[in-house]
Amino acid sequence: MMKKLVEEFPNHLREALQIGRAAKLSPCNKNIQNIVISGLGGSGIGGKIVSQLVAEKCSVPVVCTNDYVLPEFVSEHTLVIISSYSGDTEETVAALQEAIAKKAEIACVTSGGKIAAAAKEKGFNHIIIPGGNPPRSMFGYSSVWIY
Repeated sequence: MMKKLVEEFPNHLREALQIGRAAKLSPCNKNIQNIVISGLGGSGIGGKIVSQLVAEKCSVPVVCTNDYVLPEFVSEHTLVIISSYSGDTEETVAALQEAIAKKAEIACVTSGGKIAAAAKEKGFNHIIIPGGNPPRSMFGYSSVWIY
């Protein structure tokens, strides 16, 4: 199964671009001063790589985290991108709750679970990606959404 998923990588990239282009995202009215990308393992690797690719072009700092807690500086002037393939990763769900408590601007990338439910319920910008596969095989979806 994994071999087939790896062979599908180019198709995942194409579909991820289509999903991103079709996403209905609302503009942010906040003065964003920093960006935090929260995700673990296969869900977080895309954010880590893309944050390095855009580092020289992005006018605000981008930090990646893979813990239950967010950096202390997170505030209403932070964009927190929650990336959890399953939508139920314990650490990322906790980070989402902290981002909500700190009144951060929140965007989510997930295939479902608690994170998709919270994004829909609270009106956060979100992108829903195809589910049902091992997160490490879905790198194409987690690496294209932000770039």
